[in-house]
Amino acid sequence: MKLRISLILLAFLLSLGSFAQSTEKKQSKHNFFLSGRGSVGYVLPTNDFLKGDNYNGKSVNWFESEALSFGVQTDGSKEWHHVLNFPYYGISAYTNGVHKTTEMGRPFAVYGFLGLPLKRKNNFTFGYELGFGWATNWKQYDPVTNPNNITIGSNNTVYIGANLFWSWDLDPRWQLKTGFGFTHFSNGAIKKPNKGLNLAAPFVEVSYRLQDRPEFIRQEVERYEKHQEVAIHFGYIRKQEEYTSSVEGVPATYGTYDAYTISAAWLKQITWKNKFGAGADFGYDMQGGMTKSENSSGEVILHDASGFKNHFTLGAYGTYEFCIDRLSVASSLGVYLYRKTYPMASPRVYQRIGVKYHFKNDIYCAVLVRAHNFSVADYLEWCVGYRINW
Repeated sequence: MKLRISLILLAFLLSLGSFAQSTEKKQSKHNFFLSGRGSVGYVLPTNDFLKGDNYNGKSVNWFESEALSFGVQTDGSKEWHHVLNFPYYGISAYTNGVHKTTEMGRPFAVYGFLGLPLKRKNNFTFGYELGFGWATNWKQYDPVTNPNNITIGSNNTVYIGANLFWSWDLDPRWQLKTGFGFTHFSNGAIKKPNKGLNLAAPFVEVSYRLQDRPEFIRQEVERYEKHQEVAIHFGYIRKQEEYTSSVEGVPATYGTYDAYTISAAWLKQITWKNKFGAGADFGYDMQGGMTKSENSSGEVILHDASGFKNHFTLGAYGTYEFCIDRLSVASSLGVYLYRKTYPMASPRVYQRIGVKYHFKNDIYCAVLVRAHNFSVADYLEWCVGYRINW
């Protein structure tokens, strides 16, 4: 199956190349490309299901994936093209097959990607690539029909990818690329259980440009004029928590909660790419102050708290943003200064990473993953905000 899909992708690209080269058209001002990628790699054994607690009773340790992409190669017409060494960006359609199990399905993902070259020399390029998007078609956890799959708890998840790549321009239009990538799938605790899936693998990719490759001649960019801003955003969160019983065989109880945040930060951008700052999070978490008990049968009973002080949270954080024109990759490290404790509460130190996009009117939107221990996602924040520049 994997070989057949790879051959289909290659034939598709060859036919496009032949068609484009045999048709005389006026060259577009955009430098579009098409590519096909294949990968076979390793499933990281991060939970009991992947280690063998599944229907087949075998460890789930390898996968294969394919992707078709449509992208744009920057050509130096804007300053940020030169600052970032002529990056490329686009959108991909991705499919994945995890072997030795049928309990996870075959997910399909659509994601945006950004390629950032670190070094160019003649026809060779070394760099890294980031991807963020949405995946569906999972066989999600179900206590009756799919009770073993604690890896994925919902039909829809987030796709996050990061790759190191090395590419070779075979001619002005054809490119061969290889590298090593890491992929993560999770629903951000919207629905539990959700241990998440982590994949690591080498890949091979063939690309075809619809126009000849532009000349990559970097120009000296004017020194960035430092500026400051105050950014305020509102965030919405929906999360689920799993509470297991102390009595063996009694089903777990799931509580679903909404939370809201208002974040205010001061930031200073010191170069074209780097922005630093600090801020505060003001939250209202419906899970705050909750307690639990068990009845005579061992079933878990959840008791929601009332009162503003039980639900209010206050956090302080430092933040860094990697800026790519209007897009930025935002990260922060924070600590809860005030928060009512409750069963299954995450540690007081938290991390946040995600993407922000700034519109021309200074309104911005963001999708942020809040996590702890630099590895465990607590939930997704869907944000809209406004910034004041000077």
